[in-house]
Amino acid sequence: MPDPILDIRSLSGGYEPTQVFQDVTLQVAAGESIGIFGPNGHGKTTLLKTLSGLIDPWAGDIFFCNERLNKKGERGSRKWRNFNYDAITRRRMDPKNVARAGLVHVQQGNLLFPELTVEETLSISGTAAMGRKGWSLAEVKELFPRLAERWTHKIRFLSGGERQMVSVSAGLMSAPKLLILDEPTLGLSPKIRQELCDAVLSVRETGLPIILIDQDVAFLEQIIDTLYLFDHGRISGRMSREEMPNHDELMVILFGEHH
Repeated sequence: MPDPILDIRSLSGGYEPTQVFQDVTLQVAAGESIGIFGPNGHGKTTLLKTLSGLIDPWAGDIFFCNERLNKKGERGSRKWRNFNYDAITRRRMDPKNVARAGLVHVQQGNLLFPELTVEETLSISGTAAMGRKGWSLAEVKELFPRLAERWTHKIRFLSGGERQMVSVSAGLMSAPKLLILDEPTLGLSPKIRQELCDAVLSVRETGLPIILIDQDVAFLEQIIDTLYLFDHGRISGRMSREEMPNHDELMVILFGEHH
């Protein structure tokens, strides 16, 4: 079998002093997409932020395209509460290097510069591509026709759904080898939600691997090959798309009959 594009081994992490997830092991094969489904507040977003280097892993290994992304070994303990170790120690992982390697994370909550226009935001998005060919402005406009209408508008004047479209577009223009999407349809109106779902499906059909967190099981089913259940900071189950139950059945698996 070919090597996986992403190989996560016994990964643990969180926010000092609280461990949020532990001993997570999963792989994404070349051309494969996976979904992560579980209750809110159980560590899914923290796991994704650790994969992209936004927060340092505590232990375990992250390999992407056969290259190690994090320093080997466990993180040293912080023995004195009032001493800032981060001021004198180098990070165990550099998010710039992660993005440059092609592991691109579109975070929950469309964190964009509010005073830039759509055009300005997307024009600088390709800087992380490091010479790789990302999506072009024309391709992004075709994927999201609504953005073409908002091209000269500042981000702060866009709706939540439109900002999410800009976020996904910026990720695509960064030339990802694997794209991480954290709840891209959260809080959107049904119409905008469907537009975004259709766009992500179009992206998936290009063969780009995706890691997707979303609470919409029907949406996940269209995009992914493998679903991981995530519960209390651990992977509690793994199933293929063909084995995926519906939303109510997943709730029973995670919470029991009387959730």
